[in-house]
Amino acid sequence: SLSQGKEAPRAYMFSFASIEEAENVLPYGSTYYRSLDGTWKFHWVPSPEERPADFYKTNCDVSSWDDITVPGCWNVQGLQTDGTMKYGVPIYVNQPVIFYHQVAVDDWKKGVMRVPSDTRYTTYKYPNEVGSYRRTFTVPAEWKGRHVFINFDGVDSFFYLWINGRYVGFSKNSRNTARFDITDLLTEGENMVAVEVYRNSDASFLEAQDMFRLPGIIRSTYLTSVPEAEIRDLAVRTASLAGQQATLTVDAEVRNLGKKDLKDHTMAYTVYPVELYGDATSDAVKEATAALDKVMKGTTIGNHSEFQMEQPRLWSAEAPYRYVLVAELKDKKGRVLDRTRTAFGV
Repeated sequence: SLSQGKEAPRAYMFSFASIEEAENVLPYGSTYYRSLDGTWKFHWVPSPEERPADFYKTNCDVSSWDDITVPGCWNVQGLQTDGTMKYGVPIYVNQPVIFYHQVAVDDWKKGVMRVPSDTRYTTYKYPNEVGSYRRTFTVPAEWKGRHVFINFDGVDSFFYLWINGRYVGFSKNSRNTARFDITDLLTEGENMVAVEVYRNSDASFLEAQDMFRLPGIIRSTYLTSVPEAEIRDLAVRTASLAGQQATLTVDAEVRNLGKKDLKDHTMAYTVYPVELYGDATSDAVKEATAALDKVMKGTTIGNHSEFQMEQPRLWSAEAPYRYVLVAELKDKKGRVLDRTRTAFGV
């Protein structure tokens, strides 16, 4: 398995409390976004059997551990001014995996911990490095009644996750966001997250490509919040272009995380042009709505919409005009339950 307890893949998207927040390019200003980047407590070992197995427990004292910056690679952050390497060796190879293996059918089944035949292999000295990360966080009071997710945009290459000493799941896809619903594991006040990262796993056989093999939490980590009625996914496509008119298709997924069915809800779409070579938006050029089918509790449904845009500004390499589509999920009284955005070109 490539994961456990992880949310299904979706577009890179966020919830926003207002239209003004949704018009911004980056999510950092969203009421429902909290960064976990910064300083974490960190412990490194060259091989799994040496790792601190109980570090995720809330009564485990990690105050003496090193500080490390997230996001970042532990190999690089371990480079010392005297040339020594505190956290293993930074490695770059073009195509092969970094551990001993043979080019043969089903060779992956023999694992990544085989002793290399050549002592020059880095993994002869560092069989499979493990980095243990810990930090605390608090959840904003205004998120009460909403679902809370922890997101890892990139962890190389495999990690286990705990919240407040309770196991959440694992992920092996090192270059895609791993998103976990941690709502039921949170407490008021301070919470604790623990992440155990392995340099190699069986999934490493699938990631043998031209890249720097730099282990650790290598991309941003953050909390997000969504309502019980959530826009789970959103995609915008330019289906056709005829004369001065463009046909846009919008595919949305709505998920009901609550305990009651959703009836008579609608999706409302607003399109804003974005300035050339900038990020500022101007007045809306298109508005459209689409009725939603009933969303049973605990289920997700899709919604397909098509609408026309008059005299769109066409995207080209020389003039890459963009648009922002703000999508809002509304109840039968017109109240906005969730709001997200995506950018597109025509």
